[in-house]
Amino acid sequence: MHIRTYQAESMQKALKMVRRDLGSRAIIVSTKSLGKTERAAGVYGRGGVEVVAAIDYDLDCSLPEAKDFSRLLSRGTGALKGIAGRQRLTEGVGHSCEGPTDFLRNPYPLSENGKQGSISAELKELKWMTQYLVRKTGAMNHHLPEGLFGLSCQMLKQEVCEEMVLKFMDALQRELPPEALSDSDRVKRALAAKMKEELPVSGPLEVKPGRATVAAFVGPTGAGKTTTVAKLAAREALSNKKKVALVSIDSYRIGALEQLKIYATIMDLPFKAASSPEDLERTLAHFADRDLILIDTAGRNQRDRGHLVEIKQFLRQSIPVEIYLVMSLTHKEKTLSAISRQYELLPVDRLIFSKLDECCTYGTMLNQLARVNTPLSYLTTGQKVPEDIEVASQERIVSLLLSETESNYC
Repeated sequence: MHIRTYQAESMQKALKMVRRDLGSRAIIVSTKSLGKTERAAGVYGRGGVEVVAAIDYDLDCSLPEAKDFSRLLSRGTGALKGIAGRQRLTEGVGHSCEGPTDFLRNPYPLSENGKQGSISAELKELKWMTQYLVRKTGAMNHHLPEGLFGLSCQMLKQEVCEEMVLKFMDALQRELPPEALSDSDRVKRALAAKMKEELPVSGPLEVKPGRATVAAFVGPTGAGKTTTVAKLAAREALSNKKKVALVSIDSYRIGALEQLKIYATIMDLPFKAASSPEDLERTLAHFADRDLILIDTAGRNQRDRGHLVEIKQFLRQSIPVEIYLVMSLTHKEKTLSAISRQYELLPVDRLIFSKLDECCTYGTMLNQLARVNTPLSYLTTGQKVPEDIEVASQERIVSLLLSETESNYC
């Protein structure tokens, strides 16, 4: 990798120098404003900037050729000014893990005649500005050794939030000796160990001898609760030879109730539907001789607080009920954060991430687990019952995050 530092009167002039010397594939590593005492000879005027740029790193989202560089600068100036005024991560970690900038929310802006321009052209501009803006917002806004730089780019590509990337990079620079930072294997092992510290996992559902273990599965509509219940029922009944019973308190969707009833019939398991907390109490007493009772709940809009209060009343039973929150990884970061916040009304014991097979980036898992600090129990990887579910492990998640090859799911 070739790294160079540029000083100029303005950002526009500095970026022109970068493009002149390093070409359109250059990556901006850091930028900062210069005081009078910091400016090199030949940099005049009231202000000044320093830009550190690099070339020769083969990033998947590499910079495209830009035929009109000045047009890119003029289009990005407004967004860059807005970001420049924000508190930098290096001044105190407080940057949100959620959502892109307004500039990135509109990847295909309207052209002057009111119609969308060429998608290809807009993508080229967007990729270039994405590289610049990501670094400007802070995760890459300080000097990184080559070994750390590559891993930080990989994590950003996986949509690990900038706050987390910065936390890991700072920890590695503090804890590893300088000569180790050029050893990519050693740095990667150290990063994997750090990531595992942010990944609480609980192992599989534990069936305790001597009494019925009761587990309820909650989550928004479409998260995959009913299918997850069926997978776990099949695994415990067929593979582990446990006595399992299925219960539904989903009186809102007849289809979901019938679906679970069909699964119960196929697996020859007892099934009951409960329409009230009292009815559920009687049902649990009826299945007291079972090793495991799995409860499927209604999926509703997570903003429906009344629905969550109703579920809480159902699950407040005389015997302990383990609560599993099922969240689909196909949701955006902001949506998942909103879901987990709303379900804090319930005493959630464990998490299940569903639809891993429909994802191509996996940083959301790390972001959410670090935020809520609730252990992860399972990952679901498809629709097949009972095959497409696995016990979550730190090694599995780290492997997905640090793999430089395309996932089998993409």
